[in-house]
Amino acid sequence: MELQDQRCGECRRLLFKIEPGALGGTLAIKCPRCKAHNTLRPASPLPERRTDERNGNSKENAQRHFQNHDSPTGLQHSSG
Repeated sequence: MELQDQRCGECRRLLFKIEPGALGGTLAIKCPRCKAHNTLRPASPLPERRTDERNGNSKENAQRHFQNHDSPTGLQHSSG
């Protein structure tokens, strides 16, 4: 697997490289350049839903939506 860059949310400095799916919990890291606190955590999957026959929503539609809107690394990033 290819390593993916994880950058500071404020100044975009490269903080580290990580293999997709390698992060199992929350990681907090302070950027050495701008001193911003960056918190990274694995993206949580959408809860499973049963098919709602009234409007056609299904588990497959929810998974497709999640895949299209997830970050490339599967991590949620916040800084502050």
